[in-house]
Amino acid sequence: MANATPMSCSRVPAGRKALTATLAGTIIAASLTFAAPVAQAATADGAATADTYTTSTRADHTNGSSTKVAVGDNSGANRVGYLRLNATQAVESSDTVTLTLDVTGGTAGELRILQGDDSWNESNLSQSNAPKSGKLLTTLKVSGSEQTLSADLTGAVSKNGSLNLILERTDGGITRISSRETSKAPSASFDRGNSDSSTGGGSKCTVSSILVPSCGVWFGASANPLNGESWDQALANFEKTSAEDMDIAHYYKRGQSSMFPNSVELKRQNESGSNRILFYNWKPSGLTWRQVADGAADGYLKKLAQHMNQNASEKFFLSLNAEMEDEVNATAGSGQTAKDFADFFSHTVKVLRANGADNMVTVMNYTGIQKWGEMPWFDDLYPGDGVVDWIAQDPYAFGKPPVWLTDMEGMVNRTNNPKSWPGFYNWAAAEHPTKPQMLGEWGVDEDPAYPTYKADFWKTAEAQLKDLPKLKALVYWDSTGVTPSGEKLPVGLTRVDSKGSSLSAYRDFVTSDYLTVAGDSHFGN
Repeated sequence: MANATPMSCSRVPAGRKALTATLAGTIIAASLTFAAPVAQAATADGAATADTYTTSTRADHTNGSSTKVAVGDNSGANRVGYLRLNATQAVESSDTVTLTLDVTGGTAGELRILQGDDSWNESNLSQSNAPKSGKLLTTLKVSGSEQTLSADLTGAVSKNGSLNLILERTDGGITRISSRETSKAPSASFDRGNSDSSTGGGSKCTVSSILVPSCGVWFGASANPLNGESWDQALANFEKTSAEDMDIAHYYKRGQSSMFPNSVELKRQNESGSNRILFYNWKPSGLTWRQVADGAADGYLKKLAQHMNQNASEKFFLSLNAEMEDEVNATAGSGQTAKDFADFFSHTVKVLRANGADNMVTVMNYTGIQKWGEMPWFDDLYPGDGVVDWIAQDPYAFGKPPVWLTDMEGMVNRTNNPKSWPGFYNWAAAEHPTKPQMLGEWGVDEDPAYPTYKADFWKTAEAQLKDLPKLKALVYWDSTGVTPSGEKLPVGLTRVDSKGSSLSAYRDFVTSDYLTVAGDSHFGN
C-alpha cells in the first residue's frame, strides 16, 4: 500500500469520541554559571541509519557510501537495496509505518518492499554476504522519473532498535533512490497505536493512496430504489434511515457507452458536509472476457479513461465484472475461462491507466463462497498484484444456521469444511497478505423464523470487526429482497429498517466509533 497521507481532522461531530489528544507543558531551563558541552543530537525516530545495495555481477563489491540506492536490473546486473531506519521504540506489526523515498530516476514499473533483518552492515554488505529477504510488505508503482514515494508498510516490525527493509525490482526495470548521504534521505514515520482502543483511531489517522484508512473502516451502501425513486434519491433516503452519511456511494455501470463519474454522482462526492468516495462496478455487454482482453473494447476504455481523467477529481473505487465466478465457462475457447477473466481484468486496468485514469483504485470483487473457492480454476482468476489494489467478497447472512444464517465472523469466513476451504477472509489474507479487504456487497436477512437474529447480528458486529483487521471497507446492499419484476431474491430482506428492533441495533452499529472514525477524520463530516 502506497502513499499514506494525513487525514483531515477538522471537525468531529458532536456526541462522538474525540480523536485528538492535547499535550501541554512548560520547559524551564535554569541558567548555568559555566559553559556546558554541546550534546550530540540523538538520531531521530525513523531516520535512516544505514542504506546500500548489492550488485549481482560483483560478488564482493560494496556501495555503502553511494549517494544512491539502486534497485533492479541494468545491463544484466541485478541490484537489491537495503534500508535501516532508527526505531526509538519497538515497531509492532499492528503499528502504522509510513516510508518516504526520493526517487531520482529509472524506468517505470513496480518497486517491491520487503521485511529485512539486522544481520547486515552498510560498510561491507555485498552480493556474497547479503541476507535473505522476509515477507512482502507492499508494492509501489514507479513512474521512471523523479518522484517522491510514500508507502504504507503496516505489518513491518523492528528488531534491536531498527526497522530493516529490502527493496527489489523483479520486472526487469530499475529505480534509483536518494541515499542518506544526500539531503533527501529515506525516512519513516511510526504511529505506534497510541489510540483509543475502542475506535482503532489515534493521533494520526491516515488514508493511503489506494484509500486504505488506518483508523476503523469505511462504511458505504448501494440502496435499491423504491416506489419510483432514482438510485441517487434512494441513497439519500438510506442515509436518513441510517442517521449517518455514507463514506462510499456504490453505483453499477454496464456496457460500452456509459461515461462515469457523471454530474449527479460527482455532486454526491463533493456534497458539502457529506462527502463520499465513489465506487463503480463496470461490466461489459455483448463481449466475452477474451474479446475485451484482445482489445475489442479499447475504443470505449480509452474514452472512459480520458473522461475519468477530466472529471474524477478524487480517488474512486472500480470493480470489474464483480462476482465473476458465476460466469466462468471452463471450456477451452469459450472466451469465459478463469484465465480469460484474469486477462480481461489486467488488460482493462492497463488501458485505463495508460490513458489517464490516475485516480482509479481497483477492486477484485469475488462472490467468495466455498463452492467457487474449491473449483480447480479458482486461483486462475487472479490477474496479479500489479493490477489489483483491494480484494472484495459479496457475502450475505441468510438461510439456515449455523453456516448461512450466522454472525459477522461466520459470514466473512463461511465454510462447512475448513480443511478444503478456510473461508474467504482467511483465504485472501493468506494468499494475498498485502491487500486490504472489502465487503463489496453484503446484507443481513430479516427471517421471521428467527425473530431476534438480525438485531443480534448488529449488536455483535462491531466487536467482531476488530478481530478482522484486513477488512477496511463495508458496502451494504439495502433491498426489499424482491426484484422490480417480482422475483424473490435468495439473500432475503436486507433493508435495515425491516423491523424496529433491527433498525435500532443497526443504527447503533453504523454510528459506532469504529464505523465512523475513518469518515469523520477524512471528510470532517
